[in-house]
Parts: sequence; structure tokens; C-alpha cells
Amino acid sequence: MGFLKKDSDFSSGEHFSVVSAECYFQGTLSVQGSLRVDGTLEGSVDNARHVIVGTDGKIVGDVTAQIVVCGGVIEGNVCADMLEVLAAASIKGDIRAKKMIVEEGGRIDGQCSIGGGEESAASEKEDKTEKDN
Repeated sequence: MGFLKKDSDFSSGEHFSVVSAECYFQGTLSVQGSLRVDGTLEGSVDNARHVIVGTDGKIVGDVTAQIVVCGGVIEGNVCADMLEVLAAASIKGDIRAKKMIVEEGGRIDGQCSIGGGEESAASEKEDKTEKDN
């Protein structure tokens, strides 16, 4: 998958925020574009369009995005319209997604809720959060 290539072409005009391999970030990230994690992010990711966890990347916290591609580790719940779990990936947490692909070797330790109605899983979670506040 092209998303995980380190030399990916980001000139398409899409804005990527990057937590590089040498970085450790602690806190909540609210990302309006796309996020790539090759280092360690300890905290939640909210409202992103794409979240890409590289093979050496790790997120300890919940992830809410339209599309999540995990090649590394996520320790937290994932809420997405589309989730792709690559062969070397590991997710420890509950998953709520409209669609999911798991490559052979990809590991999930948690409950999965796949499918749903017209509204996106990520949008439904955002609506619930707004009502709770």
C-alpha cells in the first residue's frame, strides 16, 4: 500500500501532519487533514481524514478518523469509516467501522462492530460526543 512508503509523494495538495520516528507526542490531536505516525503518540486522535500508522508507529489512545491504515500498533479504540489492518499491525481495543480489511498476520484484540447505516461511524461518534458535552 502506497500510504506506508516513507518516500510517498505528498505533493497532491493534501496536508499531512507527521509524528516522525524520532518523535514522542503526548496529548490529544485534532487533525483536519491527514496524520502519519512513525513515532509514538500517547493520546487520542480526533476528527482526522486519514490516520496512517507506519510499521514502527504506535498510538496509545483512541483514534477517530474517516480512514485508518494501521501498519504498526494502536492501543485504544478505533472509530472509522474504513479501517485497514496490515500484516504486521496490532490493534488492542474495540473497533467500530463501516468497512474493514485485515491482511493475513494482522492482529486485533477487542470487539469489532462492522457495517452500519448511511451515516459514517466517525460522524456518529462526533455527534455523540457533542451531545454528551
